[in-house]
Amino acid sequence: MNVDEINELFRTYHNNHRNMMDKKFRETGLYFGQPPILKYLSMHDNATQQEIADFLGVTKSTVAVSVKRMEETGLIMRVVDKDDARRNNLQLTQKGKELQAYADDYFRKADLATFDGFNEQELIILGRFLKRMNENIVNFAKEENDA
Repeated sequence: MNVDEINELFRTYHNNHRNMMDKKFRETGLYFGQPPILKYLSMHDNATQQEIADFLGVTKSTVAVSVKRMEETGLIMRVVDKDDARRNNLQLTQKGKELQAYADDYFRKADLATFDGFNEQELIILGRFLKRMNENIVNFAKEENDA
């Protein structure tokens, strides 16, 4: 198997996973980029849009679009910062907490299905390969930026 074939397998897996998750979450009214925001807010109450953007590696304006939609559907609410009235923080509503728990549960089920039949040794080897691949691409990106 060559690098092109392996990359095609990665793309296929990624597309299948994304499409499955997107379809499942749309049944609940969630859009693709919203579960990571819900997850972040479940771990960081009173977060700002900038903090979410930094964590997700996207722009603040990208987060703002999702936040507006999530606020309109009752998943999150803005709360005035107690130390700086000019700043709004974000919190999950009860509905947001419920959908975040649902998303976590479904991600877990999908993860377990993905690795069904893998033994511990295979998971260790796969983990090492993926770690090395991530290190390689980060190093490549650094070299490209330095060039």
